[in-house]
Amino acid sequence: MRKFIKNKISIIIPTYNEAENINTLLEEIINEVKNKEYEIIIVDDGSNDETVNNIFKNYNQNNKIKVIQREYDRGLLQSIKFALQSISGEYFVVMDGDGQHSSKDINVLLKELNHNDLVVGSRDLNNIDSMQQSRVSLSKFFNIVISYILSTKLTDPLTGFFAGKIFLLNNKFYLLSNSGFKILLDLIFSNKNKNIKIYEKKIDFRSRKSGSSKLNSQVVFSFFTQIISYMFNGLISSKFIGFLIIGALGFSVHFSILFFSLNYLGNSFYFSHIFATLFTATVNFLLNNYLNFYNSKINTFKKILVSLLKYYLINLPGIISNISGASFAHNVVTKNPFLASSIGVVLDTIFKYFISKTWIWKSN
Repeated sequence: MRKFIKNKISIIIPTYNEAENINTLLEEIINEVKNKEYEIIIVDDGSNDETVNNIFKNYNQNNKIKVIQREYDRGLLQSIKFALQSISGEYFVVMDGDGQHSSKDINVLLKELNHNDLVVGSRDLNNIDSMQQSRVSLSKFFNIVISYILSTKLTDPLTGFFAGKIFLLNNKFYLLSNSGFKILLDLIFSNKNKNIKIYEKKIDFRSRKSGSSKLNSQVVFSFFTQIISYMFNGLISSKFIGFLIIGALGFSVHFSILFFSLNYLGNSFYFSHIFATLFTATVNFLLNNYLNFYNSKINTFKKILVSLLKYYLINLPGIISNISGASFAHNVVTKNPFLASSIGVVLDTIFKYFISKTWIWKSN
């Protein structure tokens, strides 16, 4: 059984390039909880600015503040789960490091834990001047989907500010193989059959003083793969689901090219299949790099080109099995070029996922 210190509060703050915000936030938090027993754990997700240096410079002598620097398997959800495994408090609070969450709300949420197991700090999405309308609308849509999947009615399950009791951090929570959008979703999902008491409390959602929002197309894609993972009881990795979605899109690209090459250019099946296979592999590589493996995304043109060549070489056995399988099927099993090509594509998909995850988009 996990050991903890009674009445102690563990505050988790994930950071990524928050050099301009983090020291002000820490000063505010310390002032709010100075009369309580607490620890603050900052988990940094590979910031390339002065975030960590600023903390060390100003709080190096404060033994209640700990910094975890993530160098592997980076990502918001993974980082927070990693930090939660190191806490010693009976209660935990998770909040953003960008200053949009007010430290004054920490005690507000903790007070509600006297009668509840999980307290969610909810934003008033109808009255937030600091958020773009498109982002508000997207959040509302996400909320409807999540409420249905998790069987929990919350007005703002996508908030990054919540407080809970340590017993919520069960084995299922840590075993969920997501790399997705919000840690709160995994927390609710892993406890949804236990009749836990969840309460929402309105919070003061402030304007960001510096930096930019992390909500982008990659995060939206990650959200959808995380939700689909829940449909399979969290047993299938959201990354693998994302790989399959992109693979399905690549499947369409593959057969569009195959059809065009065979019927309009008059090329042979073998040439058409090889060309379609290589072109689709390139499309899949670029989409996976941008959407599915964005936490370890390859950015520069030179590195992308080198990684693409590496992708071809490492996946060469899969590509060979794809082409060989398709050729065999076309010669022996069926003369239908699309069915024969499908056999080759299926042989290649799972091989590419595990090789790509291990060798191309290694977290660094």
